[in-house]
Amino acid sequence: MTKLMQWLAGVFAFLAIYIPLVTGMVDVECLRNFQYEIKILPIVLIGLFGIHSINVVLYRTFTIRDCNDAAEELQKDIKDARADLIAKGFKFRD
Repeated sequence: MTKLMQWLAGVFAFLAIYIPLVTGMVDVECLRNFQYEIKILPIVLIGLFGIHSINVVLYRTFTIRDCNDAAEELQKDIKDARADLIAKGFKFRD
């Protein structure tokens, strides 16, 4: 199951519960006092999702790992490609 399918399944499950509660199709005794909170629930969830997204991006930005081995390998590949091009007659402007 792809990530998109997981998100869509979650959204549809939420809407399947949310819409009947808001429209009054289902009357639940213990939820009568919480109609306002139920109505603003999507806005709160979107806000929480935004806060979570910001936290994930910042965490992954600040904990990025250095790849010294990959950097050295890339520098070696660049030198090899440069030497190969020079051997074939290419002239670099340094």
